[in-house]
Amino acid sequence: MEQVISADQKRSFLKWFLSHYQLKNRECVWLLNYMASDEQLLNLMKFVEDVSDCPRAMVITDTNMDKQPFLYKKQQIETTQPEKAFHDIRMDQDAPIYIQLNFIAPFQSPAFVAVLEENPFYEDHRDIGNWYGEAARDVLEYAEQHFQKERLYHAIDQALDQGDSKAFHHLTRQLKDLQ
Repeated sequence: MEQVISADQKRSFLKWFLSHYQLKNRECVWLLNYMASDEQLLNLMKFVEDVSDCPRAMVITDTNMDKQPFLYKKQQIETTQPEKAFHDIRMDQDAPIYIQLNFIAPFQSPAFVAVLEENPFYEDHRDIGNWYGEAARDVLEYAEQHFQKERLYHAIDQALDQGDSKAFHHLTRQLKDLQ
């Protein structure tokens, strides 16, 4: 399933990213700002978790990560120079550009997750919708169980306050079953 992420969403994300993270290579900041200012380029950008096997890809790294600062790949050609990538991106505004951003805790960032797309070329890619669907179900189940426990604790307290031993025993059995 292909996600549709608007150019405005991508532009907002890039502005957020550039204001929150410092890149190892300052030319990368310049390149991302250039791309954020061009509607056509924004529509070509695909933010992915891993650019493995992408025909045209860029990897940009935050200063807090111990990884290569910059990499641009087009077919079998690779460069670590953002200026060469800029030239190619400026000349070829037809092919999608898959972008991997290396920064700490990317999946804890709603801004990043909102623009994340699947890499259709990655052999081991997981379906983001299914993965986040499972995670969302786990969070929901945890929240529901937490709510039920709190409700039972409150009811047990009321039973104790009222001296209702029958209700107390019934509620503590329910709590034990829930745990």
